[in-house]
Amino acid sequence: MLILNHNQQQELVKSLLYLKMSELKNLCLYFKLPTQGEKIKLIEGIQYYITTGKIITPQEIPTISKAKPKNNYPLAPETFILKNAFKNDLKTRIFLKTLIGNHFHYTAYGIDWIKTLWIQSTPPTYAQFAIYWESEYKAQKITKPIMKPEWAYLNFVDHYKKENPNTSKSQAITAWKNEQKRQVNQVKEILNIDKL
Repeated sequence: MLILNHNQQQELVKSLLYLKMSELKNLCLYFKLPTQGEKIKLIEGIQYYITTGKIITPQEIPTISKAKPKNNYPLAPETFILKNAFKNDLKTRIFLKTLIGNHFHYTAYGIDWIKTLWIQSTPPTYAQFAIYWESEYKAQKITKPIMKPEWAYLNFVDHYKKENPNTSKSQAITAWKNEQKRQVNQVKEILNIDKL
């Protein structure tokens, strides 16, 4: 098992946030870890394996939260939002605007809320989602929206623009790409591997 000191572990987790999904999956394959799941779950799995030598089993979405094949799930307030039936598409967005208003847009907090309820075996209806989304939208207008660590690109560009207010979008993207390369190299150095 790879032994890293506390500082190396902290640096590794920070650097992993900059990796692309393909790079994270390659790293999971290198350590023989599951490659399914969202970015933060892959990072948590790598971190857990490196610190404990154990593999986290990905959480399965229970059957009650999944759409049944060949069943019809119309876009209606009382319809349950189910895995494999819920779509992040224009038709669904237009429908949700009829429930919430024209200010509706897909948000990470909304999708995360749905996924959390799926795992808990309590899929919400579209009406419940509309109530939750609107209340969270109002709350985030009062307080600054939370920027998740896994949103490395958004966090980097936000910070870069604050430090360089006259920068152009292309300059910010170039700076991001350079930082991403640096962080990838740091991961390879900490883990003592040649490529991702």
